[in-house]
Amino acid sequence: MTTNDIAPLDEADIVPSGGSFVATTESSKAIDTLMSHAKAMDIAYKLAEGMCKTALVPSIYRGKPADGTAAILYGAELGLNPIQSLQQIFVVHGTPAIYARTMVALLKVKGYHIWTEESTDESVTVCGQAPSGISESSTWDIERATKAGYVPTVDEKTGKFKTNENGKLIGNEKYLKDPQAMLYAKAASEVCRKLAPDVLLGIAHTREDLELDPPEEATVQRSAPKQRGVAGARAALGIASKQVAEPEPAQASEPATAEKAPPAATAADLKRLDAALTEAGITDIGERRTFLSARAGRELKAARELTRDEVASIIRFVKSGEEQVSGGEQS
Repeated sequence: MTTNDIAPLDEADIVPSGGSFVATTESSKAIDTLMSHAKAMDIAYKLAEGMCKTALVPSIYRGKPADGTAAILYGAELGLNPIQSLQQIFVVHGTPAIYARTMVALLKVKGYHIWTEESTDESVTVCGQAPSGISESSTWDIERATKAGYVPTVDEKTGKFKTNENGKLIGNEKYLKDPQAMLYAKAASEVCRKLAPDVLLGIAHTREDLELDPPEEATVQRSAPKQRGVAGARAALGIASKQVAEPEPAQASEPATAEKAPPAATAADLKRLDAALTEAGITDIGERRTFLSARAGRELKAARELTRDEVASIIRFVKSGEEQVSGGEQS
């Protein structure tokens, strides 16, 4: 080598002793994990794309394959198959939630023992034991639920149940109609979260929590545009002037006459619907809401939001599996 030549550097010259350019085991594992996740996401999306077009999935996933994909992937981590994932996983303020009974089922599959120690309309106690022998118990009573704000209370000034600024009931009326089921959901989910946060992947909410605390802001009726035609176009473009604003009261009544709202379901209709659903074995309120929303093609908060035609169609479907033919008859 002449004085003008530069000695080539080898790995030992620039890598610390014991180091190497070879990818570490940890980084290789991380890359493999990412690749498997990407492959799983692709497969899950293909499944969701087909399933989210059906009435079998809740309306929150219908027509939303991306959301369905996330639910399927998350459910797979919990041990649920794709259909179970779409039916059992919901979203509470951006975080996943499942039914309390699903939590119990997931733990039992792993060898945990969950049992009800006491159950009345006033108090429910649920106990659980892990395979390691660690045990937990939880008691939820009406007093605790009321203190937590879950039970509707009467406003002394009005003599009616308290409502929020949007006129919605504060609390969950299910605590009045079916207290045992709701108290069990709280107690069971608390025991499951304490015993096996690893099995539940840190899930912080149950579906019952979602029903208690709906994000009203999102529902502040995205009611179809109240103004139509030229008035609606102006409002959408933000150029509604005083000239448009003044006649609004008259315009508000025009759509009502032009598009007569279908008659709402009567108390008798809802009673028949309740009987039909009970006979079909659909007794859980959460399942009923999901089922009715799927049949109506929109998210429902209560059965009373259905029209008479929709009730008749659903009853016909439950009893005989027949779809509603155009403009069903009412009795």
